[in-house]
This record gives sequence, C-alpha cells and structure tokens, in this order.
Amino acid sequence: MQKILEHSSQRTRIIYLFLFSLMGSFVASGILFMAGTSLPSFENSIWYYRLSIVLQDIFVVFLPAYTICRWITDNPLKMIGLKKSGKLPQGLFYGLLIFLISYPAIAVIGRWNEQIVLPDSLKVIEDWMRQMEDAAKQVTDLFLSGETIPDLFLNLLIIAAAAAFVEEVFFRGVLQQFIEKWLHNGHAAVWIGAFIFSAIHLQFYGFIPRLIMGAVLGYLFLYSRNLWIPILYHFVNNAAVVVITYFWDENNFLKQLEDKPLTWMSLVVMTASGLLTYFLFLRYKELFKKDDSN
Repeated sequence: MQKILEHSSQRTRIIYLFLFSLMGSFVASGILFMAGTSLPSFENSIWYYRLSIVLQDIFVVFLPAYTICRWITDNPLKMIGLKKSGKLPQGLFYGLLIFLISYPAIAVIGRWNEQIVLPDSLKVIEDWMRQMEDAAKQVTDLFLSGETIPDLFLNLLIIAAAAAFVEEVFFRGVLQQFIEKWLHNGHAAVWIGAFIFSAIHLQFYGFIPRLIMGAVLGYLFLYSRNLWIPILYHFVNNAAVVVITYFWDENNFLKQLEDKPLTWMSLVVMTASGLLTYFLFLRYKELFKKDDSN
C-alpha cells in the first residue's frame, strides 16, 4: 500500500483519522439499516445491538486507525505499539496492579460524578443528559441480560476483549501519539486523548471517572510505548463488569455500589488509592526508562 501520509503533518493525520471514522460510521449505519430492514424481527433485539457494536468497532474505530498508520509506515502494528518486549510480562503485571489500586479512587469519583446536580437554569440540559444516560444504560442492561454461558463469553468477547483492543488502538496507539508529536508534550497528549475518549461515549454522568481512566491508560502507554499493557487494563475493567453482572446481578451488586453514599471515609479511600497509584506509576516509569525497545 502506498504511504500517502508518510510526510504529512500530525494535524493532517488527526483530521484524516476523524474523517475516516465519520465515514466508517456511515458505513456501519448503512449495514445495520439494511440488516434491520431485511429482518424486521431482528431490529432492537440483543443480536441487533451486538452487530451494531461489532460494526462500530470495525468501521468507526479499528479500520480508520489502522488505515492511517498503513499510509504512514510499512509496519503499522509496531507504530501503534503492538509489539513484543522483554519487559512486557513485568509491564502487564504492573498494569494489572495499577488497575486494582486505582479502581477504588475511580469508583469514588464516579459516585460523586453521578450525584452532580446542575442549577435550575440548566435543568433542560440536565434532563437531556439524564435521558442520554438512561438510553445508554438500557442498551448496556440489554447486552448484559443474557443468562447462558455462551452469552457470558460473547459479552466478554465483544464488550471486554474487542472493545479494549480497538479503543486502545484508536485512542492511545494512534490519536495520543499524533497529538504528542504535534504538541511535543506527552502529558498534554495523554489528557487531551483521555478527554476525547470520555466525551465520545456521550455518558455525561460517567464523564469524569472515564476521563481519569483514560489518563491512566494514556500514561500506561506513554511510559512503556507498548499498547498491550493498557489493553490489559481496559479488558480487565470491562470484563469485571460483565462477570459481576452475570454472577451477581440478582443481588444488584453494582447498583448497591453506585448508590453507596459518599462519606469522609470515601475521601480517605480515594486519597489513599490515588497516592498508591501515583507511586506505582513512578516504579512503572522507571521500569521502562532504560528499555532499549522504546
């Protein structure tokens, strides 16, 4: 394939990335529309939404990112960060540990975000945001409503594995790197990428915790330059929701966590979790500092 964008600017590459993603959304919507028109009973079924997610993963997220990289280099996977490394096992261990340690802080921030109430003058906006949140929750609940083992494995494949892989390729492996090279600032690239990552989900009452998680994923990649580590973190995060819902949904385990009131102890937990995550990142950064593969 011809390397059309080999000598292009980073801004041009970012524009092409989002342009291709927009085009991909039209392709995915067209295929989904034809499927729903051909099989009316298929529309609004769980399989309809599964197909919708798969099409978005392929045409809106993965193919735009991969195509842009293929137009830049003959080795797009290496450019994206999908590579082997002698320190990868240690990096994956740190990634898993950082997930376990950072999760309490992100959970507390999430509960605070859900309880935000806008002023009366912005009630129309708040109602719209709540409607968007409720619509997203209905789709998620439908996805996770399966009660069979095949349903569990399909959800792990689609919601956890596939989503983690393609989203990390797009947001960390491609977009974050383009922004970093454009601005010459890795930290700015991490937070801008995390902001876009959170905003694009259109779930405003989960915006801040998703922003923080996006930043954690960004720093996992920034310091290691190996995309498999944030992919593991992302997979474990999504898989945990799938597994907990499958085995403990009758006990409303997740809802009880979401409805748990914020107390002074929540602040202590959030602070301790945040500090431990920070110190873990210092060790993680040091691990890859002298990595010759970077």
